[in-house]
Amino acid sequence: MSVLVTVTTTPNEHALKFSVNKKIIDSGYKTFNNMEEAKDSPVAARIFENAEVASVFIMAEVEGGFISVTKKTEANWNDLKDKILASINDVL
Repeated sequence: MSVLVTVTTTPNEHALKFSVNKKIIDSGYKTFNNMEEAKDSPVAARIFENAEVASVFIMAEVEGGFISVTKKTEANWNDLKDKILASINDVL
């Protein structure tokens, strides 16, 4: 099954929600604030390869899950969104 990623805005202008139709984690949620914290999560670690990322939040849902990515204040979503989508698709 191919991975379907839907991107939506959040109330925080510095965060986007990437909903995925594939299980990312088994249950619950995880928050990562840097590459070191994300080392055991392949998808979070890959997202952190983008220097403009400030944090990654992963939540399990019944039919998949979502990844909320917060960018650094100076970063631009126009550049970063496609890089994050590519990171998610590469890992999942």
